[in-house]
Amino acid sequence: MYKTIAAYLFLHKKCTLPGIGTLIIVSRSAETDFLNTRIQSPSQSIEFISSGKESVFSTEFLAISEYIRKKLAEERILLINGIGTFTQFDEGKYDFFPITIDPVFIPDVEAIRVIRQEELHPILEADQAIYATELPAYFNEKPSLIDLWWVRAIIMAVIGFLLMLIYFYQRGLNLFGNMGS
Repeated sequence: MYKTIAAYLFLHKKCTLPGIGTLIIVSRSAETDFLNTRIQSPSQSIEFISSGKESVFSTEFLAISEYIRKKLAEERILLINGIGTFTQFDEGKYDFFPITIDPVFIPDVEAIRVIRQEELHPILEADQAIYATELPAYFNEKPSLIDLWWVRAIIMAVIGFLLMLIYFYQRGLNLFGNMGS
């Protein structure tokens, strides 16, 4: 029966127990600890919001909540495996002590800055991978004839324009089309 509460809580991140309170899973993101040079893993914790008898009733766990309240009235303490321990300290007043969720699959890691002086890392320049030792020579090299395509395009445009001038000089320029000679 308690496994149902744990499964529902971890699946939906919230479980309302009518007359007792609400269990909520709160997630904490990963944090950097510069002082200790560590990156703390993301973690989750369970929080309890006590509601007492004036809470809005939810029918999801009504029977289980009644059973939990009867057990707490008799024994004053109730352990729910995987979630934590409920205690009753006054009539209708409940407290909750959650277990810590073990971050066994996501441990903290060391964050040490590593600077390697002698390592070569490629830098992508257009379609070429260039290393840091080659950069000064790469930027100081003179462009080859292949890189001067625009010069050839200008020369061809000038030749075409000169051929048009020769044609119109020999044949004349007729603005009205083929209207006779």
